[in-house]
Amino acid sequence: MNNIFVFMDYQNQPVDPELVVQKLEEHGKLVGGKAYGHWSKYPATMFSFSRHGIELIEMPEDGFGNKKGNDIKLAVDAIETMFSLPHIETFVLVTGDADFVPLVKKLRTYGKTVYVIGRSKNTSPDMQFAADTYIPYEEIVKSEKVNSTDSFEDLVDEMIRIMDEKSLQPDETVVKRIVTGMGVYYGNFGYKTMGDFVEGLLKNIRKKMFKESYEYSEYEENYMRFLERLVATSNTPFDVEKLEKIAKSRHQWISKNSNLDSLENFIQNMIGSGKLKETKDKFLYVPAPRRWEIKYDKILPYPELRAEFGKHVYELFMKRKVSTISEALHVSKENLNLTNKVIGSFGIALKFSGMFIGKDGSDYVSLKTPVKLNGTYEEFKLTLDTFYVKRILKDENINEGQLDKVSIHVFNDKDHEKTKKVLDFMIKTKDVFYEKPYYKYKDKK
Repeated sequence: MNNIFVFMDYQNQPVDPELVVQKLEEHGKLVGGKAYGHWSKYPATMFSFSRHGIELIEMPEDGFGNKKGNDIKLAVDAIETMFSLPHIETFVLVTGDADFVPLVKKLRTYGKTVYVIGRSKNTSPDMQFAADTYIPYEEIVKSEKVNSTDSFEDLVDEMIRIMDEKSLQPDETVVKRIVTGMGVYYGNFGYKTMGDFVEGLLKNIRKKMFKESYEYSEYEENYMRFLERLVATSNTPFDVEKLEKIAKSRHQWISKNSNLDSLENFIQNMIGSGKLKETKDKFLYVPAPRRWEIKYDKILPYPELRAEFGKHVYELFMKRKVSTISEALHVSKENLNLTNKVIGSFGIALKFSGMFIGKDGSDYVSLKTPVKLNGTYEEFKLTLDTFYVKRILKDENINEGQLDKVSIHVFNDKDHEKTKKVLDFMIKTKDVFYEKPYYKYKDKK
């Protein structure tokens, strides 16, 4: 069996780890790997790396550009792996950077087979020719198999829909009959047997169909918010057991203050009620848009106030009643009776809107620098909306199936066309690119 070790320059060439792993398994056994990136930006992707034994190497983005240092780290790790794990026969580099050509040649000098995976337009011809095998990432994406369901949660939702439609009650026989009829393979969801798969489905279906309402006490409400924040802001994935352990170490659980006899049962109750959700690998996450409300507490979009604020600020500048962003914020706060928290959020959105230019023509402006507003009202309004969608994209990719959730968060409206308009605008400005089914933020290098 050909033993494979993969090194992913995810910071500069983000790819779908599931697709890459599937492709590599056609060539041998993946025994490990390392992926380099600023992982707080990619919380959902972290789980995929972990389940395949790929170590996450943190590469902070401090705004000063440390690309050379990142390249050196990957190269040193690869050489170290070559000597420490001599049974590795094939090294895979997921990058297109020509700076890695010497590494490719060195690995081959020591008798190792080297594959390079990268997007054709971003992969140096020297890298393509230096490797034993070059695999265009576009070809991997094109060969992706489209499943009827994207995740375990989607499958549960679809089965509940079928049972509701046919007035069926969830039991083992019914679940097995439906899942067999759907032609779903249990191995695709990480299960080793059909029996375990059916048991897992039944458990989650019953949780989701559980109709009884549970009234939380004040103590439970506070603890629930603590758990939500812990899960939403952590860079480390939690399952139920790990969350219980970490939570107890930071905030004592007092059983007598709850109707539930243990913290584990309380967490399970949150899962059953949809406050927390599980991936197919049993990692917990806070569903959107609640996740974004927690993470971006200091820069909430306040859709019920933003439109009036934007119109007011635009008129202030057009009528030359103010000359700085700071003045516009002060006047708007007084005239519209806005809180400091709201003004703080809108102030950041204004500063980074790109709609203001200084007296010298520069678009690098501060709050107290004299500026003029350059654009129409519709353009100005769109850039304010864009700021809050972009904030999400800087941390995580947006699945096209999530557009309604983004719309609820940013516009307080399920109409996903508003979000689609913003995303199309960002694609036009090259801040975002679309790689089905995800919208992804394109960092300026």
